[in-house]
Amino acid sequence: MKSNAFISSPTRTRIVVNCGLLIAISIVLKILFEVYIPLGGFPSLRLNITALPIMLSGILLGPFAGFAVGIISDLMCFIIKPGGPFFIGFTVASGLTGFIPGLLFMLLRKKKTKYLEWFNLVFVALSGTILAIFGVFSFSNGSVYYAGEPLNMVFFIIFIALMIAFAVFPIIVVKKSNLDSEYRSDHILFIVSVSQMVTSILLNTWFLSILYGQAVAVLLPARLITNIFLIPLYTIILVGLLKTLPGFLKQH
Repeated sequence: MKSNAFISSPTRTRIVVNCGLLIAISIVLKILFEVYIPLGGFPSLRLNITALPIMLSGILLGPFAGFAVGIISDLMCFIIKPGGPFFIGFTVASGLTGFIPGLLFMLLRKKKTKYLEWFNLVFVALSGTILAIFGVFSFSNGSVYYAGEPLNMVFFIIFIALMIAFAVFPIIVVKKSNLDSEYRSDHILFIVSVSQMVTSILLNTWFLSILYGQAVAVLLPARLITNIFLIPLYTIILVGLLKTLPGFLKQH
């Protein structure tokens, strides 16, 4: 496996410059590309890709650089475009969004790992169990209800299809991917999944519960559903960026 010169022997100045570049990109993405998408009876999904440059900083620059980029990005985004009251927990979660990918990448990149592709199947099984326990979906007289509100059957079928695709996709990727590549698709998918599970699904749900006084059981299902969309999206974009971005950053 080829070693990346940018990762193995970066200068301190280069790290600082590239951290600044990724922080700026994260802020721009937050300001310009954060959208809210209504999906039938689903609560609106807040979709943004501000986590991507933070995850990239951890993978390319190391976990501590990723943590710093996440912390500074969150603070700057709050100053420029506050989305509610300041809460230090969200800032820490943003830092972990860079730290966790950096740490996992360090642990995985030099090892021949197996069975990571089954992680998403476990994730789907746990998500489905949680949704069933909380009674998020219910059926009555041939109709589907989400949180007590009627849901178009088309949206429910799309959701089930996405759940299945989410579980099967990494299995297909492993069979077709180059396992000697430094940025293996199954590794990146595993890294994104773990990072989102810890930060978005667990920590941020807990912090929202504290901040707004809502039960975790009310917030968790929608956040699980949101991440079924975001995790594959983040993975596809990250894999594409990691094929070209390290060479670009070497020059800056």
